[in-house]
Amino acid sequence: MGTAFAVDVPTPVNADQDGNPIPQAPDDADAVTNGPVHPDGCPPDPAISITKAKSVFVGDKTKTVRGDPGITLSVSVAKGHTWTGTITYAAKLSESIIVASAEETFGGSVSYAKTTTVTLGGSWKVPASQKQGGWLALGSKGYSFNWEQGSYNLGCDWRVTNHGTAKLPALSPYIAHS
Repeated sequence: MGTAFAVDVPTPVNADQDGNPIPQAPDDADAVTNGPVHPDGCPPDPAISITKAKSVFVGDKTKTVRGDPGITLSVSVAKGHTWTGTITYAAKLSESIIVASAEETFGGSVSYAKTTTVTLGGSWKVPASQKQGGWLALGSKGYSFNWEQGSYNLGCDWRVTNHGTAKLPALSPYIAHS
């Protein structure tokens, strides 16, 4: 003869009431991550996105001279002279965030301003073949680029909140001509 009561059988560990396994979250060691994740599952919001970068001469407007063909141009600068790059923007922001993003993108030494550590100068004769004249300038090698600031919306679409261009010095003082 059978018993009138069902025997209580313990529910297996990690099983639902119906006996099927409950999905488990992976251990921290098993989790795979590719860096920070946006709360909505979108890519992380970058501080500044830099595009169309190219290496350029960043000249000092106060230390640039121009002349016609056949004219000898000269420029000199004393130790401690400072010149700056340029940044344009749609809405005012701290320029330091753009400089910091440029330093990260280009690997350091990029700045908004450069100061000469030596006294230097140079001269150059504009060739007769250069019909439009020429220029001679103090500056440095640097970078020209477009930048934008924004964030991802709930649909993971990038929305630009500010944008502009920049031309920033990167290396030691340099004299260039056209």
